[in-house]
Amino acid sequence: MPGKAAVQYIHNSACESAAQASCHCFCHGAGHQNDLVVRAAKCGTTADFAALEADLEGIFGGFHASFRDVTTPTRGARRVLDPADAASTGHAVGRGATWYETLIVDESLHTLFLQVATTSQAASRGDRNAREAFVERITSGAISVVGSATPVATLADSHVWCSIVSEYLAGLLARTQASPLPPVFDDICYPRLKLGRRPGALPRVQTAGLAHLAAESAVSSLTGSVQEELMRLVAAATCPDLWHHPAVVRFAIQPVVTASTWSPAHSTTIVTAADVQQLERRWARNHHW
Repeated sequence: MPGKAAVQYIHNSACESAAQASCHCFCHGAGHQNDLVVRAAKCGTTADFAALEADLEGIFGGFHASFRDVTTPTRGARRVLDPADAASTGHAVGRGATWYETLIVDESLHTLFLQVATTSQAASRGDRNAREAFVERITSGAISVVGSATPVATLADSHVWCSIVSEYLAGLLARTQASPLPPVFDDICYPRLKLGRRPGALPRVQTAGLAHLAAESAVSSLTGSVQEELMRLVAAATCPDLWHHPAVVRFAIQPVVTASTWSPAHSTTIVTAADVQQLERRWARNHHW
């Protein structure tokens, strides 16, 4: 991040290839992991897929055999359980709960990337071009919309863009489902935390961000279901840490994990709808869902 004496309001392009579960760029998350999102959205060959798969493994680690598996490589920012304790540590509280919760969100996002890439491989060249253009326009416009002179001082401040995309996805879901929507989409907290934090910049850019997504959706030649799939990946991938953002998990991850197509081959074998529902219950206990 630039120092105070520097120009603070320029998007750091390194954010677009971020590999850690945190981001402190002045785009407020809009460009986070965009490089990977674009590669998944336009993936066209087995060589493209293999290269993306290898890079994702370098970021997220491998897919674990069970929640007791602590030998498979894990996302670098995570605290791995001690092998001596892994077999007996519970997953309801403390470090065992943290391990269980972070493994769910990390393997879900890892799988979502591969699922989008697989869908892209099956698409026509024209559709792949449209998918790439859709993601690129969303991101470039988002960086302009949500970038501001507000310093990114805390984790919550980096969750502006993924909050906006989650709200937009919730609006799409509300057209077909009658379940009540949460009062806010920017409550930032891990599943067992009582009090969350909220990004201060969101109210100033929320309306413009939602309008930007609606405008890009209206001019895209992609079907609504394809747009929704790509927006889910954008929401989840631009989120600095899904473990801290219940709205993104609810509207970008849960619909994918509960679908009949979950999970694709050569991806997570441990994350199920029941696991995401466990996260839902934990967040809901403190009214964060």
